[in-house]
Amino acid sequence: MELPLKMMAIFSDIHPMTEDFLTDLSGCLEPVYVPKKTPWLSAGTICKKALFLHEGLLYSSYEEVRYTATTWFMKENEFVIAVESFFRQIPSKESITAIEDCRGAALSHSHLHMLLVKHPCFRHVYTRLLEHYYMLSEERAFNLRKREATDRYKFLLQFYPEIIQRVPLSLIASYLCINMETLSRIRAKILT
Repeated sequence: MELPLKMMAIFSDIHPMTEDFLTDLSGCLEPVYVPKKTPWLSAGTICKKALFLHEGLLYSSYEEVRYTATTWFMKENEFVIAVESFFRQIPSKESITAIEDCRGAALSHSHLHMLLVKHPCFRHVYTRLLEHYYMLSEERAFNLRKREATDRYKFLLQFYPEIIQRVPLSLIASYLCINMETLSRIRAKILT
């Protein structure tokens, strides 16, 4: 598969890539298309691939007894996995579903580890990406634990405005752990 230019730019910003690595990576990547409203990963299945999203928007969620809890949103030029399922190769507790038509490049768990063993340049990239995504996860978790609903919404507005513009309000309310009425009041108060 042809290497996604944005993914290569992200990798190269972290560490120079060797031609040998790029050739191997190209041979390992698989094109992926996920139509709107279709799961890329269903709860109960193993996340066997990491996805680099070229275009589109996905959300992750898990089922509670009385509702579905939205946990995050992934957009173009980001990497997508169900973290515990991918790293431990166990059934996922969450689903990852397309909000928009999505296209990307997938790398299997086994190919990822082969590339890590064979190419030191990729180990640098992998470590930095893990650090980056872990810090983002901590930031989001802190936001959800420590702030009032209005502050949680303002956090999204400030740091992730594209989510507010592209994601249905029902999913935003679910992510913020509030109902639609509360979200409507918050939005009305901010706009006035």
